[in-house]
Amino acid sequence: MAIPIASIAATPYTVGAPQVIPNVAATRGEHKIYTPMPPALPNTAPRINATWTHDATNANVMIFTGAVNAGGTAYYLPYDTDKITSLRLPDPPPPGVDFFLTANMSGCKFFIDTINLSADLMVYHANARSTSPAPAHSPANFQNPLALAELNRLHAAAQNDYTLPPYNLVLNNVAHLAKLAYYGRGALAEQRKANAHRRPWVPASTPGRTLSVPGPAHPVTGLPTNVNVAPEFWGGCSVFGFYNAGWHFYYQTWGGVEYDRPTGAGPVAKALFTGHWNYLGKLTTEGGHRGVSNLYNKVVDHAQFH
Repeated sequence: MAIPIASIAATPYTVGAPQVIPNVAATRGEHKIYTPMPPALPNTAPRINATWTHDATNANVMIFTGAVNAGGTAYYLPYDTDKITSLRLPDPPPPGVDFFLTANMSGCKFFIDTINLSADLMVYHANARSTSPAPAHSPANFQNPLALAELNRLHAAAQNDYTLPPYNLVLNNVAHLAKLAYYGRGALAEQRKANAHRRPWVPASTPGRTLSVPGPAHPVTGLPTNVNVAPEFWGGCSVFGFYNAGWHFYYQTWGGVEYDRPTGAGPVAKALFTGHWNYLGKLTTEGGHRGVSNLYNKVVDHAQFH
């Protein structure tokens, strides 16, 4: 079922990356086409039922599950590593269908094309994991230029696939959504925490870091930590399409910043003197470390982009 558009401002919706619909072989080894091949009608694309459940640790976080259903109310586009996936969204869709979603993005790029002589849209989810690594502790919205070039190449090649028989389509890109945009506020959140003298949890073995005074053990790796770099954003981006006299697309970025709060008698005494009650309250309820968990997950950004 479609979610209320207004709710994406406050309720984190995590989609994950389930396949949900039947898998297909990749054209040229890199393009998974979920658009039915002519002479099938565009609205015969697989439909699903979308279900949302509350996360066990944070009831405000909603988690997606879906199942193929010929009478379902939504379309779903999977993703695949180092590939691009695509799906034709009919306009108008079959009666009762009013929702679209794709797998979460954390470095992928989403494209929307118009189709000449049709109101339908072509949507794509491109992934370039092999070229995506960024320098350690880069801003959240940094994207390796090689990865961005590969994402754009995947889209151009996928467009070309549709110009050939049996599709013979003429496509024009009208919108896209990339990491620089959807993780922009995540990068700002990192900077705010750094300015507030919050410290990160980073393994001492991080290349290029000199461990002078070992910090506490990392809760996952168990390694001593080096606290001389900036806090880091974690999370994801959900993309939704809503049909109402045309398809309208929104993104929602959710997550949080992992960091270590200043603790000890000095910082607490300073907070009491300056009236920083928010810090004291969170230190009491959350402790010194704020980690990667749905418990701290919140909406960081949301906007309509088409």
